[in-house]
Amino acid sequence: MPTFSKFINGQRRSQKMVDSDRFIYSRKKPRDTPLYSAWRCRKNNPPTKCPCHAYLTLTDNPLTLGSKPHNHPADNAAPLKREVLSTLKKKAAEQPLSVTQNTLSKVLADSTLETNQTLPTMESLARVVR
Repeated sequence: MPTFSKFINGQRRSQKMVDSDRFIYSRKKPRDTPLYSAWRCRKNNPPTKCPCHAYLTLTDNPLTLGSKPHNHPADNAAPLKREVLSTLKKKAAEQPLSVTQNTLSKVLADSTLETNQTLPTMESLARVVR
């Protein structure tokens, strides 16, 4: 049974949840209470729409999965990739006058080679920094 792992920032500042099995979920309902929130697997577009849902509560059992399982394997590199991109954006915001290449090299040096291989092209990463 997976457990809650962490929250990560998605594209366009959306909040994503990662479970211990490295599946990523998007918030299902915008008007959740502070003690309860509903999430759905981020792979929810046809043709491989995943029926899995998760419910996060801040009580005894923090993560409960719905009755339908995932229909795909977990993408182990996706959470790490999202963290690297989020770090790039944060560093670029903190140091707006820093040279793009310096910011890129600092962040990429801190992540693993496996994670760096899953990232977009250097030109795309440079646009993220700018």
